[in-house]
Amino acid sequence: MPELPEVETIVKGLKKVLKGKVINSLECYYPGTIIYDTDIEATPFPAKVLELCRRGKYIIITLETDNAIIIHLRMTGKLVFDVLPSEPLQYERARIILHNSEVLHFIDIRTFGKIIICKQQNEEQYLPILGIEPFSKNFNANHLKAILKGKEASIKTVLLNQSIIAGLGNIYTCEILYRAGINPLMPAGKLSHKEIVEIVQQTLAVLSEAISLGGTSISDYRNIDDKTGSFQDFLKVYQKQFCPLGHKIERIKQSGRSTFFCPICQKNKS
Repeated sequence: MPELPEVETIVKGLKKVLKGKVINSLECYYPGTIIYDTDIEATPFPAKVLELCRRGKYIIITLETDNAIIIHLRMTGKLVFDVLPSEPLQYERARIILHNSEVLHFIDIRTFGKIIICKQQNEEQYLPILGIEPFSKNFNANHLKAILKGKEASIKTVLLNQSIIAGLGNIYTCEILYRAGINPLMPAGKLSHKEIVEIVQQTLAVLSEAISLGGTSISDYRNIDDKTGSFQDFLKVYQKQFCPLGHKIERIKQSGRSTFFCPICQKNKS
């Protein structure tokens, strides 16, 4: 599933090709891919794109008609911009058609992704409860310490909770905890202030580095030009056999997902 760096990279690309342009229509090729807000009474298109942003792992396109488009790529979804549109591509579930006939293909092998058309005032109804954004000014050690206080769940599980921190996923939590030197099984409430500071610093560092490299392309993720990111070339523990210091990586299951960590570099201090 695309995580914060991948979605942020996609939004940056979309701003270049969509902002200020008019969306003429939206075509659906797979039932259930497009969801319409029941409060939308009139045909939502044509509509000019005013702004694009990311909230957690969601893409939000603001339209001049007081409507918005929310896109969730889920497991395998990707958006590909095309100036020479063709017949529906393999696994294309929907497409956004611009006034100049350019299109944005929504391709999704596993069909879990969604495109939601809603009133701007109803956006929160179509989003889950989302926590703080890592790049917000309020994301700091004191804020995170207050959130983690008393929590018995492992720090890896807590970091993956979208209602606590928005946008982090399995790849980046593994990388953040390795760089912070913290065992993923450590109870979140037992972390020291120094360890929490390290998590905050490494979260910002890892995410910034990943965004600068266009995200991580291990399976389906692509940018809007259908090209891969390159942060996968700099992963230190995720899907690795040995850490950068040559220690054997352990792979365990947490919350149904694989956790990769170095038991030597990330000693449990609890």
